[in-house]
Parts: sequence; C-alpha cells; structure tokens
Amino acid sequence: MHSQLKTGAWPRLLLLLAVLATGCKKDELDDFYTEVGPQFPTFLGNALNTATKYATGEIVTFELQFAPQTDPIKQVVILQRVEPSRDSVAVQTIPYAPAFSRLKRADTLVVRYTVPAGANKALVRVDARVESTTGQSKIRTFYYRLAEATPTIIINSGPTNVTVPAGASPAPGDIVRYNVTLNAGGITTAPVPPSTAAVPAGTLYKDLDSLVVFARVGTGPERRVVRIKTAASGAQLTQNVDVPLPAGSAGQPVFLRFEAKVRTPARSASVTAAPITPVAPTPFSATVRTATLTYTGTTGGDLAAYDLTTFTAVAAAGPATSKDLVISSTATNQVQFRTLSTNTRLVRSTAAVYNAATLTSIRQIYNATAATSQVTTLDNIVVGDVIITKLRGLDQYAVVQVTGINRTSATDATVSLNIKAL
Repeated sequence: MHSQLKTGAWPRLLLLLAVLATGCKKDELDDFYTEVGPQFPTFLGNALNTATKYATGEIVTFELQFAPQTDPIKQVVILQRVEPSRDSVAVQTIPYAPAFSRLKRADTLVVRYTVPAGANKALVRVDARVESTTGQSKIRTFYYRLAEATPTIIINSGPTNVTVPAGASPAPGDIVRYNVTLNAGGITTAPVPPSTAAVPAGTLYKDLDSLVVFARVGTGPERRVVRIKTAASGAQLTQNVDVPLPAGSAGQPVFLRFEAKVRTPARSASVTAAPITPVAPTPFSATVRTATLTYTGTTGGDLAAYDLTTFTAVAAAGPATSKDLVISSTATNQVQFRTLSTNTRLVRSTAAVYNAATLTSIRQIYNATAATSQVTTLDNIVVGDVIITKLRGLDQYAVVQVTGINRTSATDATVSLNIKAL
C-alpha cells in the first residue's frame, strides 16, 4: 500500500519514471498520431465562361480543371438559379472519371450545359460543385443573361433606284436601294455580377452574323444576290442595302427577300419586299458615229475639240462648255484627252463594255466606278482605248472607242473615234 512506502522512496520512483519517459524515441510516440479531416478538392482554373448572354436551348460547353486528389472526387454537380427565383436547383450530376491532360497537367472534365427558359434579360447563376468521396466540395460560379435568339427585320423604305434619276424605271442591272432595320429596340449587352450597373431598357438579342438578300425572278428559283457581314452585335441596326436587279429579268416580277441571320444558335428572320418589274435596257442608236480629232501646231487648232451631244467639232474659239472631248497635249509622243465642258467626266473601260454598250449598261458601269476614277484628264491614249463619258452632269452618256492614232509631226496628231450614244 502507498502508506507502506517509506518517505525516501517517492523521489526515487519519480526519478525512475522520468528516465523511462526520456528514453522513449520520438518516432515511437508519433505512431500514435494520425492526420484527421478530409482534403478539399483543388480547382486549378477559376474562369468557367466569358460570354455574358445565351439563348434558351443553347448548349454551353465549359471545362473544369482540378488537381489529382488524395481524397478521390466522387461527382460534379451543376446547379443553376434563374431570376426571379432565389433558389438554385441541380440540373446535372456527373459521376467523376479520371481524365488527366498532359498538355494542361490537370484532371479535366468537359461539361455540356443547356441554357434554360426564362424572361429576356433574366440573370442566371451557374455553379459547378466538385464533391469528393469524403463529402468535401468546392464551387466555381459564372453568370449570364438570357437573350433572344431570333432577330427581327423590317423594311423602312425602298426601292430607290440609285442608278438612274428619280422617277426613271429600273432595268436589269440597275441598283435599287432599301433601308432596313434589324433588331428594332434591341440592345447587345446587359451587366452581370460583379457589376452593379443598371440593366438597360430594350430587348437583349444574340449577336447578328449577316444580312442576306435573295432574288427570285418570276417563278424561277431563289438566288442569293447580296451578303453583308454585320457587326457582331445584337443592338438595333439601321442601314441602306443596295441590290442589283438580276440580268434577264426585264418584263418579269422580281421578288427580293431580306434575311437577318444569327450564327449561334442558328436563327433567322426575313421579310419580302413588294415585287419590282424591270423594263428592258435602253439601247443606244443603231448607228455608230465616227469622228476625227486633229491636233495641229502648238495649241491644237480648230479640230482638236468635239461636242458629244451634237457630234460636231468645236472650233478653238468655241465655248468650253461644248468641248466634251479634247486632245489637250501630244507632248513626249503621248496623246492626252481632256474634257473642258462643266461636270463632264471620263472613265477608262474595256472593249467588252463597248461591244455590249446600251445606255443602261454604260450608266450602270459609270455609276459603279469609284469617284477617283471619274476624271477630267486621261493620259497616254492608245488605239483600242474605250472611254465612257458622262456629259455635263446630266443623265446623258456616250462611249468612245479609239480606232486609230496617226502622228504626222512632233506635235501634230490625228485620232479616229467610234461613238455609241442615243
């Protein structure tokens, strides 16, 4: 019994216990201790998505990346919350299967998520929750707003014939202009968290891809005639659309259909304009006129200028307003043409254009030529040159073909012409 121990035995007993304790090895004691508490899954990428708008039914693909776990991953749960609801609901539960990417040096999982239904501009929160077998989890989140997938299109005005003066009847090849509006009242963005900006008024649309115009002549097949690549935006867009009337359509109704397209998801909307019935092209005179310009002396003389409205030569002293085509120089062995009449312009063209020339085709080609190529002076005239002339700022045209150049001295030259006109 303790009462029988002598008083001096207590110190010896305590010393013996101390020696035994200090004699134990640290690693023998550590064997009695174990790590407690499961490990959390570890995400390697935070950003799941960058787009801020999607349309109902659209398939969104995003990738999760996480580190290999000492506590294996059990599953990935996809949850969503759609305004005005305050609760999230699970929409997918994906059993985990290891998929190590050597390129990304991570376990990866590609998720295909379907955008739900809801009101336009409704805010949607998507959570990707990775759960381990121990019940620990980590969540990554992204937000977007629901957008309208199908665009709208209306015709505001048209057709306006931009090839001929106001009131003139259109012919095949003429350019007719329509003014259209796509996505009337539309907006292209609405804020998502962490932004606290106010949501703007208007309908949130998916981005437009293109505006396409199709033409159908009579009962024939529909063919695409114009494609305009629009800005990648869902905002309201109003613009002019120039459409060439199809060849061979004279005397037949032409139906033009305007179609607005969205690429993702593939949606479109269209509107058809009232039919147009083009008239036959206006021919030039069946008589091909001939003319000769003669440059003599140092200033040209009386036969160097020509009036293309009366088809007569203009004397040197004649009014400049009548001088539609002039040999203005023969320097350095080159012939130069110039127009002196007010607002007459010259466009260099081709033999094919001359051979098929009608008033309609010449007008169309001239109007399709860049303004920088509608000039008052043409250098280095050679045999075979074809020159379209728009006369005095009016809807009056002639086409000239150079058929011969004869130099009789260092300054004197004769130029022969064929002329097609009304």
